[in-house]
Amino acid sequence: MPNKEDRSVKQYVSREKNVGQLRNYAFDRNTPPALKVRLGESFTIATEDALDGVLREHPEKLHPRDTAPYSLMTPGWYNPLCGPVYVEGVDAGDVLVVTIEKIDKMLTGVTATMPGAHHFAGLRGWEDCDEMYTGIIKNDNSARRGTWSYGAHNYSWDLKPFMGTIATAPQWEVLSSVPTSFGSAAAQGGNMDCLDVREGTKVFLQSFNEGGLLFIGDMHASQGDGEVTAVANEVAGEVTLHCDVIKGKTLSNVRLDTPESLISVYCWRPTEEAIRLALKDLILWLEEDYGMAKREAFVLASICPEFRLNVYQVCTGVGRIMTTVGVEMPKTLLPKK
Repeated sequence: MPNKEDRSVKQYVSREKNVGQLRNYAFDRNTPPALKVRLGESFTIATEDALDGVLREHPEKLHPRDTAPYSLMTPGWYNPLCGPVYVEGVDAGDVLVVTIEKIDKMLTGVTATMPGAHHFAGLRGWEDCDEMYTGIIKNDNSARRGTWSYGAHNYSWDLKPFMGTIATAPQWEVLSSVPTSFGSAAAQGGNMDCLDVREGTKVFLQSFNEGGLLFIGDMHASQGDGEVTAVANEVAGEVTLHCDVIKGKTLSNVRLDTPESLISVYCWRPTEEAIRLALKDLILWLEEDYGMAKREAFVLASICPEFRLNVYQVCTGVGRIMTTVGVEMPKTLLPKK
C-alpha cells in the first residue's frame, strides 16, 4: 500500500458525468464503474447539488414545479451520485475505508421548502412553510462563510461542508439515491446526511461486491442538526478522497473515525431505537478495538458530558427515508492501546 506521503490526485471525474443519467440516481452493482482506483490512491470527484443544479442562480424557479424532467420521475431524480468507484483489492465481505481528504470549490448553494415534505404540513397558520420556496446561499470558499437573505434580514455562518450520501452497492438490489438511508444492510450507507462525513473523517462501509463499488455525492456546504426542512445548503463542488480496506471484517453499522471522535451511525425510526442500535454498536467497537468492558463503556457514556448523541437527519415526507443518528465517543476518553 502506498505511503500517505506518496498519494497524489491522478484521476478526476467531471461534474457532467455525475448528473442527468439513470446511473446517477441508483445504487446498482451492474452499473459500469465511473472510475477504477488502487488502494491509497487519491482521486477527485466534481459533484452536482441535490436538485441537479436547476435552481442554482435562479431563485425564480421552484421545486418541484420547475425541476422537470427530474421531478417527473418516480422516485424523483435527486441526489445525483458519482459511482460506482471500483477499488482494486476490495472484495465482498471486506470493509471499505473511505477517507475524505478535502471538500472545496463549492458553488452557490440552494435551499428550498417543498409542499408536504416537512414537519408542519397541513397545519393552519403554517401555510408559508408548505409553499414552494427557493433560497440562494452565497458560499465563500476562502472565508468558509455562508450568507443567506430573507426579506430585510441577512444571516451569515461558518460553512462546514460534508458529503450527504455515501454508500457501497447492494449485493443484488437496485435502490434509489434519495429515499435510501441505507440499503440491504445498515453498514452499506446511503443518504444519511451525516455532517460528520467531512474532511479528515474515515468512513467504514461494508463491501458486498468485488471492488467495493463506492457511490458518493449530495454535497452540503452546511446543515443544521436534523435538516428539518429536508433541504440543507445544497451545493456543487469537488471532493478528494482515497480508499483503504480491512479484509474479512463484518460491520453492523456505518462507523466514522473523525479527527476528534469515534461515531457509530444508524438510520431508523423511532429515534430512540436508532440511538439504541448506534449505542450498542459503539460499545462493541470500544470493546473489540480498545479493550473496554461493555459495562465500562456503557457507564462512561452516561456520566461523561463529552459523550454525544447526534441527530443528523429527521426529514419527513421524503419516501422511506429514516432518522439518522450518531453516537459519539471523544478520543480523549479512549484507553491507550
